[in-house]
Amino acid sequence: MLLGKTDVQREIPVRWGAMMGERVIVRSSYGGARPRRDFPLLVQTYLDGKLMLDELISQRIKLDQINEGFASMGQSDVIRSVIDLQS
Repeated sequence: MLLGKTDVQREIPVRWGAMMGERVIVRSSYGGARPRRDFPLLVQTYLDGKLMLDELISQRIKLDQINEGFASMGQSDVIRSVIDLQS
């Protein structure tokens, strides 16, 4: 069982049967990345043109187009939409 970012005080109910077969619970934050070290490195790699993030965006939409953005998620040509809050 893998738990993402959760409140450290939160209690998580687990069925005992779900732990059969020597399963373990792992808490993960940022997928094991170290934000202070890794985030600046990722930003610089993107700015250097070595991390191609723009190619992963299918469309950019304005906030008032959010309903159309959700509707387009079922289309095969839309992989990722980004909401542009500046326009």
